[in-house]
Amino acid sequence: MIQKVMLFAGTTEGRLLCEFLSEKNITACVCVTTSYGEQLLPSGENMEICTGALDRAQMEEKLSSFRPQLVIDATHPYARLATENIRAACGFLNLPYIRVVRESCGEEKNGAETAVAAGETAGPEITDITHKIGGQEESRLLTEADSMEEAAKLLEKMEGNILVTTGSKELEALRGLPGFSKRIFARILPQPEMVQKCMEMGLSGRHIICMQGPFSEEMNYAMLRETNARILLTKESGAAGGFPEKLRGAKRAGAAVVVVKRPVEEEGCSVEEVKVLLQNGGQDTGSDGRPDNSQALLSGNTPAAVQNGGGNTVSCLRQNISILGIGMGSADSMTEGVKKLLSRAGLVAGAGRMLDACGLTEGTADGRRVLCAWEPDIICRTIEESGEAQTAVLMSGDSGFYSGTKKLLQALEAYREQMKGRREVTIHVEPGISSLSYFASRLQISWEDAKILSCHGKEENLLAAVAGHRKTFVLTEGQTGEICAELTAGGLGDTLVYEGTNLSGPGERIRKYPAREYRREGKDGLTVLFLINDRYDRFPVTGIPEESFLRGRVPMTKSEVRSVILSKLSVKEEDIVYDCGAGTGSVSVELALAAGKGRVYAVECDPEGIELIRRNGEKFGCRNLTAVEGMAPQVLEGLPAPDAVFIGGTKGRLSGILEALRQKKKPMRICLSAVTLETVSEALGCVESFRLQNAGACQIAVTGLQPIGGLHMLKAQNPIFLIWGDLTE
Repeated sequence: MIQKVMLFAGTTEGRLLCEFLSEKNITACVCVTTSYGEQLLPSGENMEICTGALDRAQMEEKLSSFRPQLVIDATHPYARLATENIRAACGFLNLPYIRVVRESCGEEKNGAETAVAAGETAGPEITDITHKIGGQEESRLLTEADSMEEAAKLLEKMEGNILVTTGSKELEALRGLPGFSKRIFARILPQPEMVQKCMEMGLSGRHIICMQGPFSEEMNYAMLRETNARILLTKESGAAGGFPEKLRGAKRAGAAVVVVKRPVEEEGCSVEEVKVLLQNGGQDTGSDGRPDNSQALLSGNTPAAVQNGGGNTVSCLRQNISILGIGMGSADSMTEGVKKLLSRAGLVAGAGRMLDACGLTEGTADGRRVLCAWEPDIICRTIEESGEAQTAVLMSGDSGFYSGTKKLLQALEAYREQMKGRREVTIHVEPGISSLSYFASRLQISWEDAKILSCHGKEENLLAAVAGHRKTFVLTEGQTGEICAELTAGGLGDTLVYEGTNLSGPGERIRKYPAREYRREGKDGLTVLFLINDRYDRFPVTGIPEESFLRGRVPMTKSEVRSVILSKLSVKEEDIVYDCGAGTGSVSVELALAAGKGRVYAVECDPEGIELIRRNGEKFGCRNLTAVEGMAPQVLEGLPAPDAVFIGGTKGRLSGILEALRQKKKPMRICLSAVTLETVSEALGCVESFRLQNAGACQIAVTGLQPIGGLHMLKAQNPIFLIWGDLTE
């Protein structure tokens, strides 16, 4: 393998090769002309970055001192002088030279001739040329020129403002245009020397647009409309330079397009061919900068399956995918690790808000593609199609705190498995600062003992959480008013609310008030809440005293029996649970408290019982408790399949209830109670006929103390039988 390379970069191709050299630990000197180009390159002990334009003499001096085994020219297709100087310097020093060639966008000309045939002395004529990108017509108001000088002659015959996107270096050719300082709007990189150059040529104010790409179709369209430009002047920079987006933007704006054609295509190599060359230890190259066996190198069908001259597949393309937690949205809340990985990425994906937070716009420019998407399948498909070596996917806050990272990781793992043998895919998660951590620090409150809830797309048991915890942190979807109203209606109106909106951003707002005194203030934004309830009381999950429930005339299951029922059902936090024959809802309430992130359906045929279930649910803050009026098994049909079922009353329909549960086709734990021997007999028969696994039964006899005068006597309750098992079929 070649161990020492001089790379002239400043393009997407140059950045990709620089990343390859860094990964393979090949010593390299990488030359770029601007500080922006330097920022996109990876750093490392094996990399020396040289920033600034070099003439031929300076190139020869640099090459002589570095003495590389191979010189790679990955400069821009329009940088003809740079390529000529690099070739001349390599020829003088007898150094191997490779030219990297960029693929251009496809085009069709509908029978029209080019504007000026080569060698003609007359000025070019305006022609009607149709460019096609991806098979679709993009513009019919398009004129080509062989150089900036020819473009200037074209523009002399055209009227209206001109949006110039060719860079500050090319403006000199346009200075002779009538009304230059009024007609020209130059879009340049935000670098002081470029602004100074524009001002020296007579441009000022809004005629100098300092922006760093990439630029989407929408942005190009908006700039053409804002400047009232009737003409767009651009170079045929290919997909990497955002050329398709420029054409689409101009078409929407009804603007004519003058394109400075790419220089006559030279011989050279693709990026993947150069990688193969580097890995195979180098090969002789011709004077045109192309390997002698280049046709053999082209035998592979894709960049991930390039073959050498012998037809053997070389080591596969490597893709590094980083999931970045970008914090609350401001640059200050991003970690240095996140910033570093983001700066190196050639493909960046994320939802619109994430891209806005990072100052990115969807599109392609300056060697980087930005994708506005959050769906894992779209992101994975784009990573595969692009073949990009460095990808960053943006997530809000911390990547591990109520984030889309979990689903994305599953999709990326599947992608890595799919690419085995073709690409080496590595996945990295870079954590960020969560809204919880940031907000707690702003409030100077510890959060290790806080109950954490998220109301993003799901219903949480808020009242129970706040009633049972001193501190509760809530991620909201703008429901602050509804949350405060619920707390107030549930008797928790004195709860202290800390409301944080647009945290870390310029519009950050933090308010403090009791829940009962909530008033909407300002515009809605991204809001989190920290709730402090100094009068919290942790309800016991089981064995709640009977006098704590609203009762009426409806029978109630004793607290001791309730404790055993929950033990046998082994209810988990996210379980779906049925309580058939719920009575007052005492068992339902304890089930709902145990399944705090799940849902309990309390089935009762007595209207008085239904009302008591609802009122007891409200009293204990059980938002996850739903009263279902009707008779089982009929009303079970439309309910989601349960994980656990308690049957406290059957009215002779036990077999029908179990059959309805079996039709749910989901394994579940079942516990039923019986008072009469007839019910016990029926239950044991069902255990056998429905083949309940891990079945068991017990009889509970509760005897309590009862004061009589100055004495205490034992008073027995009716014995209760419990039968349980797992329904697996």
